[in-house]
Amino acid sequence: MEEITNAQEEVLRALWQINDGAVSDVLSQLDDPKPAYNTVATVIKVLEKKKYIAHRSYGKTNVYYPLISKKQYAQHMIGNSVKDFFNSSISQLVSAFVNQKEISINELEEIKNLVETELQRQKKS
Repeated sequence: MEEITNAQEEVLRALWQINDGAVSDVLSQLDDPKPAYNTVATVIKVLEKKKYIAHRSYGKTNVYYPLISKKQYAQHMIGNSVKDFFNSSISQLVSAFVNQKEISINELEEIKNLVETELQRQKKS
Protein backbone atom coordinates (compact mmCIF):
# COMPACT_ATOMS: atom_id res chain seq x y z
CA MET A 1 0.00 0.00 0.00
CA GLU A 2 1.46 3.31 -1.10
CA GLU A 3 1.86 6.02 1.55
CA ILE A 4 -0.53 8.96 1.45
CA THR A 5 -0.28 12.55 2.68
CA ASN A 6 -2.38 14.11 5.44
CA ALA A 7 -4.52 15.88 2.83
CA GLN A 8 -5.09 12.61 1.00
CA GLU A 9 -5.99 10.88 4.26
CA GLU A 10 -8.47 13.66 5.07
CA VAL A 11 -10.22 13.16 1.72
CA LEU A 12 -10.24 9.39 2.25
CA ARG A 13 -11.83 9.88 5.68
CA ALA A 14 -14.51 12.05 4.08
CA LEU A 15 -15.26 9.28 1.58
CA TRP A 16 -15.52 6.74 4.38
CA GLN A 17 -18.14 8.98 6.00
CA ILE A 18 -20.29 9.34 2.89
CA ASN A 19 -19.43 5.96 1.26
CA ASP A 20 -19.49 7.50 -2.20
CA GLY A 21 -19.88 10.92 -3.70
CA ALA A 22 -18.83 13.54 -6.19
CA VAL A 23 -16.04 16.02 -5.49
CA SER A 24 -18.57 18.50 -4.08
CA ASP A 25 -19.88 15.84 -1.66
CA VAL A 26 -16.36 15.16 -0.41
CA LEU A 27 -15.67 18.88 -0.10
CA SER A 28 -18.77 19.36 2.04
CA GLN A 29 -17.42 16.80 4.55
CA LEU A 30 -14.07 18.56 5.02
CA ASP A 31 -13.38 20.87 7.94
CA ASP A 32 -13.20 24.63 7.61
CA PRO A 33 -11.30 26.33 6.18
CA LYS A 34 -12.21 24.16 3.21
CA PRO A 35 -9.69 23.71 0.42
CA ALA A 36 -10.54 24.81 -3.11
CA TYR A 37 -12.70 22.52 -5.23
CA ASN A 38 -9.83 22.00 -7.69
CA THR A 39 -7.50 21.03 -4.83
CA VAL A 40 -9.92 18.34 -3.65
CA ALA A 41 -10.37 17.11 -7.24
CA THR A 42 -6.59 16.82 -7.61
CA VAL A 43 -6.24 14.95 -4.31
CA ILE A 44 -9.00 12.57 -5.40
CA LYS A 45 -7.21 11.87 -8.69
CA VAL A 46 -4.00 11.08 -6.78
CA LEU A 47 -5.87 8.73 -4.42
CA GLU A 48 -7.40 7.02 -7.43
CA LYS A 49 -3.97 6.61 -9.03
CA LYS A 50 -2.70 5.10 -5.76
CA LYS A 51 -5.68 2.68 -5.83
CA TYR A 52 -7.27 3.90 -2.59
CA ILE A 53 -10.44 4.97 -4.38
CA ALA A 54 -12.23 4.42 -7.70
CA HIS A 55 -15.12 6.03 -9.52
CA ARG A 56 -18.25 5.34 -11.49
CA SER A 57 -19.30 7.80 -14.17
CA TYR A 58 -22.84 9.07 -14.56
CA GLY A 59 -22.78 11.26 -17.62
CA LYS A 60 -20.22 13.97 -16.92
CA THR A 61 -20.26 13.35 -13.16
CA ASN A 62 -17.84 11.01 -11.45
CA VAL A 63 -18.91 9.41 -8.19
CA TYR A 64 -15.96 8.26 -6.08
CA TYR A 65 -15.89 5.45 -3.55
CA PRO A 66 -13.20 3.89 -1.33
CA LEU A 67 -11.46 0.69 -2.42
CA ILE A 68 -9.96 0.22 1.02
CA SER A 69 -11.89 0.17 4.28
CA LYS A 70 -11.06 2.25 7.30
CA LYS A 71 -10.16 -0.97 9.14
CA GLN A 72 -7.76 -2.10 6.39
CA TYR A 73 -6.09 1.31 6.38
CA ALA A 74 -5.79 1.33 10.17
CA GLN A 75 -4.19 -2.13 10.15
CA HIS A 76 -1.72 -0.96 7.52
CA MET A 77 -0.84 2.16 9.53
CA ILE A 78 -0.46 0.20 12.76
CA GLY A 79 1.77 -2.32 11.00
CA ASN A 80 3.98 0.49 9.70
CA SER A 81 4.11 2.11 13.14
CA VAL A 82 5.12 -1.15 14.79
CA LYS A 83 7.85 -1.61 12.21
CA ASP A 84 9.08 2.00 12.23
CA PHE A 85 8.79 2.92 15.91
CA PHE A 86 8.83 -0.36 17.84
CA ASN A 87 11.41 -2.46 15.94
CA SER A 88 8.62 -4.72 14.60
CA SER A 89 7.86 -5.75 18.18
CA ILE A 90 4.20 -5.97 19.20
CA SER A 91 5.25 -6.36 22.82
CA GLN A 92 7.12 -3.01 22.68
CA LEU A 93 3.97 -1.40 21.25
CA VAL A 94 1.76 -2.85 23.97
CA SER A 95 4.32 -1.87 26.60
CA ALA A 96 4.21 1.73 25.37
CA PHE A 97 0.42 1.76 25.80
CA VAL A 98 0.44 -0.01 29.15
CA ASN A 99 3.04 2.36 30.57
CA GLN A 100 0.88 5.39 29.78
CA LYS A 101 -0.78 6.68 32.90
CA GLU A 102 -4.00 7.48 30.99
CA ILE A 103 -4.91 3.85 30.31
CA SER A 104 -7.82 2.71 32.44
CA ILE A 105 -8.24 -0.54 34.32
CA ASN A 106 -11.15 -1.38 32.00
CA GLU A 107 -8.91 -0.95 28.94
CA LEU A 108 -6.21 -3.09 30.54
CA GLU A 109 -8.83 -5.79 31.23
CA GLU A 110 -9.98 -5.61 27.59
CA ILE A 111 -6.40 -6.04 26.38
CA LYS A 112 -5.89 -8.96 28.76
CA ASN A 113 -9.10 -10.63 27.52
CA LEU A 114 -8.11 -10.14 23.88
CA VAL A 115 -4.71 -11.71 24.51
CA GLU A 116 -6.19 -14.62 26.44
CA THR A 117 -8.76 -15.28 23.71
CA GLU A 118 -6.08 -15.24 21.02
CA LEU A 119 -3.85 -17.54 23.08
CA GLN A 120 -6.69 -20.07 23.37
CA ARG A 121 -7.45 -19.82 19.64
CA GLN A 122 -3.83 -20.40 18.67
CA LYS A 123 -3.43 -23.31 21.08
CA LYS A 124 -6.40 -25.03 19.41
CA SER A 125 -4.92 -24.60 15.93
